Amino acid sequence: MKFPAKAQRRKDSFWFSPSLRLCAFAGTCLVFGLGVGSVQANAQSRVTISLPATGYVNVEAQFSSPLKLWSFRNVYASALGIAERVEDFRAFGASGEDARVKKSAAGEFRSELDATKISYTVKLSEPRAEHLPFVSWLVGDRGVLMFADLLPIDIESVSCNFILPAGWSAESSVTPDANGRYEVSQPEKAVFLVGSLLNKQSNRVAGMPLETVVSGTWSFKDDDPWKVAARVMQKNLELTGFRLPGKSVIMIVPLPAADPSSRWKAETRGSTIVLLLNPAYRKDMSTGQLGVIFSHEALHLWVPNSLKLEGDYDWFFEGFTMYTALRTALELKLIDFKEFLKTLGGAYKYYLDHPDNDSLIEASEKRWTGGFSHVYIKGMLVAFVYDLILRKESGGKTTLADRYRSLFSAPVADGANGNEAIIRLLGVSPATSEFTKSYIENSRALKLEQLVPMYGLEVEKSQLKVSSKLDDDQKQLLRSLGY
Repeated sequence: MKFPAKAQRRKDSFWFSPSLRLCAFAGTCLVFGLGVGSVQANAQSRVTISLPATGYVNVEAQFSSPLKLWSFRNVYASALGIAERVEDFRAFGASGEDARVKKSAAGEFRSELDATKISYTVKLSEPRAEHLPFVSWLVGDRGVLMFADLLPIDIESVSCNFILPAGWSAESSVTPDANGRYEVSQPEKAVFLVGSLLNKQSNRVAGMPLETVVSGTWSFKDDDPWKVAARVMQKNLELTGFRLPGKSVIMIVPLPAADPSSRWKAETRGSTIVLLLNPAYRKDMSTGQLGVIFSHEALHLWVPNSLKLEGDYDWFFEGFTMYTALRTALELKLIDFKEFLKTLGGAYKYYLDHPDNDSLIEASEKRWTGGFSHVYIKGMLVAFVYDLILRKESGGKTTLADRYRSLFSAPVADGANGNEAIIRLLGVSPATSEFTKSYIENSRALKLEQLVPMYGLEVEKSQLKVSSKLDDDQKQLLRSLGY
């Protein structure tokens, strides 16, 4: 079974620079539709999730039509073997009789008789650092529950209720009904934060509902995450011209597994951003740093989560997003122009140290088996040079941001090939068309030393700097860039 790389992002991201006191590789991931076919389609299932003991959840599911086969995801992004956490799986017939289940493989269960009810336990108490933030976990007095790995992929629509310990609550982008049940039409996108003492802030940003939920004690004030997220969301609305239709939720939670190499990890799934902060850096996490993280993660609520494109176009929704998020951080004054160039220079140094032989399209196709860094790093640098080309052609009046607005305003057919649609959109002139062909469709290596001098920039020891002598056109371009 293939899990499409287009829908997922590895936990590592590169563009956050040392002066922002964030590690060079920081966690990000998203899912916008797994594309996993149901073995046996069925109507809405009634599910109860209870937390009877620390680190475990019990799940019961009832079906309106009988089933004999259930499958759990065993691989999710770079997380392997996650179905092995499912224990004590049982199935029952309409009269309550044992349907005699046998386990055929990790996460694969088959019953001899038709079953309309199943029950099982999932062990979530010992999340592996390399599995985060992709999977469900439950540690101490909090946890993140993701239906994509808690429920069989055969369940397509869910009516769910939770039985939680005293003093606990559940928060999600899904609003419960009057009876406390959550009606979930796309379980693979559903994320719930459960725990005690969850601090919630809710309001609207230009009419878009936005909620932040914080677990744990941090150096920032309770309402700071919402305020900084609201600024980023407003900027993304201006960028795309597209208003998100539903509620977006940002969950901020302590990282539950020791991982000295990571200050934070994050995943954007559906309309939910899960940000796991390392408690060891509790005092270092400022609102400015939150804004830098949000500038990347929140853009994924739009790209690709609000698009309906198919195929592996990770180079765009990761690499181009990294550059666009860097632009957002600059425009919101979370970083300055010097930091902007320093970050791009650091990315270029990494690129030079890790030569590539693949086109960005090829790297996207094998992202989880070796094309990962180039999807991010080369994609980011290609976006940068592409932006320079647009600004030079237009005298600073047209930028990459205009392509995002076009992406959401143009009639892009549902299910269209993402690579074809976006490359067509980017190729607005002979120069940009030739550039995308060379550096996205083909495997031509980037040499910034040759590409950027015409724009008033220089490369010195892999670092970018403004040229000492600028003509009027170069000054105009660099001013449009934020110089």
